[in-house]
Amino acid sequence: MGVDRVPSSSAMPSHDDGCLFCQILAGKAPATVLYEDDIAIVILDLFPIRAGHTLIIPRHHAPLLEQQSEAVSAHLFTLARRVIAAHKQVGLELDAHNVVLNDGKAANQHVPHVHVHVIPRKAGDTAKMVMRWWTRMLPFTSMAARRRRLEAVAERLRGLI
Repeated sequence: MGVDRVPSSSAMPSHDDGCLFCQILAGKAPATVLYEDDIAIVILDLFPIRAGHTLIIPRHHAPLLEQQSEAVSAHLFTLARRVIAAHKQVGLELDAHNVVLNDGKAANQHVPHVHVHVIPRKAGDTAKMVMRWWTRMLPFTSMAARRRRLEAVAERLRGLI
């Protein structure tokens, strides 16, 4: 009886031209960048649940967390901790955070490239957040207006992560 093995990060391609996050990392798709280093990039989610909804994306392309090295995985959560501190430092309206990693399509992972969501939360916002989760990609505002709002938040957060 065989055991399914997940390829190690060294067996995975470091870039996938069809991946939106790889396109962002290569500078071929726009993003509101807050921070970047040799391991990861930190951007604001284009379809945020709440103001400050941040994505932490490793440079190495791999759909699943177990396909990233332990060092990269740890770095993603170190950056999540720094994002949380920055959210608080700039005074975003929040009481807590969700730190979420949807690991695979069945877990609601829309882009098959590991990424961590850091979502500011307010006490009592569960119903509003659930509604926003299901409607956030509807075109209520233009892409230009969406990007202007993100840039206003980014200006406050850059340099703090």
